[in-house]
Amino acid sequence: MKGSAAYAFFVGLSFLMARPFSAQAAEITGKTGKETKKNGGLSFSANTKDPIFITSDHMEADRKKNTLIYKGRVVTVQGEMTMNSETLTAYYDPEMKQLRQVIAEGKVNVTQGDRVALGAKAVFNQKDQTLILTGNPVVRQGNSQISGSRITFYIEQDRAVAEGGDQRVKATIFPEEFKGKEKGEAGPEKRR
Repeated sequence: MKGSAAYAFFVGLSFLMARPFSAQAAEITGKTGKETKKNGGLSFSANTKDPIFITSDHMEADRKKNTLIYKGRVVTVQGEMTMNSETLTAYYDPEMKQLRQVIAEGKVNVTQGDRVALGAKAVFNQKDQTLILTGNPVVRQGNSQISGSRITFYIEQDRAVAEGGDQRVKATIFPEEFKGKEKGEAGPEKRR
């Protein structure tokens, strides 16, 4: 693998894994358009200084297509965060030496402590600073969980939107699990 391709991928992926995937002050929007704020701290974070380790059965770098593709039991680890998927494809801008997009597909599972995010596909967009989880996505912490047809994390805005689609957004929050985790954090609004 050429140095600049590896550099662009690892710098970009380290940025992806280092930013908080947070739903601390999430806006949860279902089919009805109703909103619930402060969902109770279903969040992910990593340290940007931690190295990233990627293992897979196969890796292919294509300089003409500006891609790096990892296939087969892909495991990405940074600090206490681990992401598993069947494939991981990174698209990068060779002139800017910057990552454009990362797509993880097939049984995507991101874990950190007691926090877990599951889905069939995760798409990180560098420009928009979004992470979109689809394919029956579920985000869990302890017994609390949120699910929908699509969950979008707006990384720089520290918010998330869960969309319903054919089914409505489902949220189960156990406030006791989040007591003392965030100073000044309000609990979820009452269900109607």
